Amino acid sequence: MTPARICAALMLALLLPGSAPGAEPDETYYPLKPGARWEYQIASDQGAAKTLVITNLPPRDLNGKTVIPRKWDLGGKVFYQFMGKDEGGIYRFAEQDTEKGPPTMVTPREYDLKYPLTEGTTWDITAPLGGAKVPVNLTIESVTEKVTVPAGTYKNCVKVRQAGEEKGKAAVTAYEWYAPQVGVVKSLVILRQKAKDGTMATENRTYQLQSFKP
Repeated sequence: MTPARICAALMLALLLPGSAPGAEPDETYYPLKPGARWEYQIASDQGAAKTLVITNLPPRDLNGKTVIPRKWDLGGKVFYQFMGKDEGGIYRFAEQDTEKGPPTMVTPREYDLKYPLTEGTTWDITAPLGGAKVPVNLTIESVTEKVTVPAGTYKNCVKVRQAGEEKGKAAVTAYEWYAPQVGVVKSLVILRQKAKDGTMATENRTYQLQSFKP
């Protein structure tokens, strides 16, 4: 999984004041407000802990579309994702791997978070992993999770399962929890990649929210 990479219309109608039946909340589980900042601690059984900081930047026009740039700073390595939203959910419009340089459009459209926000909602993306392009299926497994991380305890979290494999090359199984008004608060990731000696090496990573500035 690259330093990178989700979300019950009826359930939210019961949980959120002012929600109309059948209506999707605007960025409820994936805030795109400029200036919002998330700091995560990443623990791995294959290396030292790292800090990931994600910051929403001011809106930008890109190829005729207004998007929100998100700056990712992983231990000093900086890259960007440009996020868009539509009736289907929140998706990656483009990506930029360096501090400077042209963004690369993401085609076909790949959603980080997909409506409706109900158990069983499922969608597919392709994730670069270990030199392979791995087809990954995402499924919302719950919309009532309670999660405790260093930043606090969050209720009514959306739990998303990710699973994908490119046989003989790479595989990923991951779980992410999205909290209302905050976004991702925790991720558990199991990666399997083909090592130089031909064997499949396994890595376990945990991402936990340390702080959030709305």
